[in-house]
Amino acid sequence: MRPALTQPAMAVALPATQIITLLQRLPLFADVPEGELLSLTEDCRVDRFDIDGVIFRQGEPCDRIWLVYQGRVKIVRHEEDGREVILEIIPPGEVFGGGAIFLPEQPADARAATETEVVSFSKQVYSEFLVEHPRAALKLIRMLGARLHASIEMSSLTGERVDRRLAHILLKLAARTSRPDPEGTLITISLSRQDLADMCGTTLETAIRVMSRFRAEGLIKTRRGGYLLILDPDRLKQLAKT
Repeated sequence: MRPALTQPAMAVALPATQIITLLQRLPLFADVPEGELLSLTEDCRVDRFDIDGVIFRQGEPCDRIWLVYQGRVKIVRHEEDGREVILEIIPPGEVFGGGAIFLPEQPADARAATETEVVSFSKQVYSEFLVEHPRAALKLIRMLGARLHASIEMSSLTGERVDRRLAHILLKLAARTSRPDPEGTLITISLSRQDLADMCGTTLETAIRVMSRFRAEGLIKTRRGGYLLILDPDRLKQLAKT
């Protein structure tokens, strides 16, 4: 049964001038002249979500293109056995959702990993914009290509040791959503041990055991609220490759 359509937590009405200013801060539109962004403002929507707010659900129609303006979005797939698998964490400036590659239905949920602000347009309006602005289309292709490459790398680790898969995931998260810290690199979204287990396709007990070993070996440190600090990225990279 198809889930009920998701409603945004809070829709923000903005005048066209503010929407143009907002769009120009997103990498996909940074090189587009102000006047040429007007075609998007009529259909642009800005929505704000609290942590864990559902932006859309798996199986809903792909009728809009979504971009993260502020915060982080996690893409969560429901498997047939009832498991939830976090496929990706989307940082600010990037596009997400099945509409980006013109799928008929959303292949996964999109949920706010932090307090999040997203921008969206109808799929039709955005496709027309890309036809008229090939440089923006090329940026989109490169962005999605990099994400596909990361997904292929992760798929290639299926069947490998859990510690290798988990090291790879931690490095991927650090590359996409982190900031420098006096002690190392802080992953800036809160992750439970169940989240990490789901991301690398293992049990909660195994994820806890491997993370405990990583802490004991000085690879990572856990901070209050579920935040992870990477202390030794070089050793994690070595582990991810062996």
